[in-house]
Amino acid sequence: MLDELNSQARSLYDAGEFTHALADYSVLREIRSRREGPYSVKYLAALHDCVRCMSQLHLWSDSDLLCSELHAKYVRTHGRGGADTVDVARHWAWAMVHLDQADHVAALCLTTADAMWDADLPGADRLLGAAAAQSTRSAELAETGLIDGVALRHTADVVASLNRWNGLLTSDAAARTSATESLAPA
Repeated sequence: MLDELNSQARSLYDAGEFTHALADYSVLREIRSRREGPYSVKYLAALHDCVRCMSQLHLWSDSDLLCSELHAKYVRTHGRGGADTVDVARHWAWAMVHLDQADHVAALCLTTADAMWDADLPGADRLLGAAAAQSTRSAELAETGLIDGVALRHTADVVASLNRWNGLLTSDAAARTSATESLAPA
């Protein structure tokens, strides 16, 4: 039954029926949490699917809450630079952009970019561009080497990239907008 519901939800999502898909994924999330626990692979997948639907539906406050939970769990289970963790970080940052939480967006982008530095330098650089676009103080924040209790491993490289981004974005509003919009989930 749960596999059928998941298949139905996926079909609804693929058809652009995000409201109905969200309803089905929410049911799956609740059932999986009770039956399998809040760290089960299938629970986390249903939670991630809810986040994707909420992004499509522009449910920023709801997305913010779910992303906070999912990101924390993925950091513990997948690591800060894992593909699923990065995807949720992007959804979360995009929600926070719409909730006018620029400093939180910058901090999340900085810690995520640092974690992906060795595996995906272009992706990390795009996140740093988004951080710089959100907060002109992002380089100062990175220079401390500690953001929200997370120690950066590539502090000098991150700061150099942020300074480059700050130089690019200083007088170009279109570039600033483009850097922020790079957070938007596909």
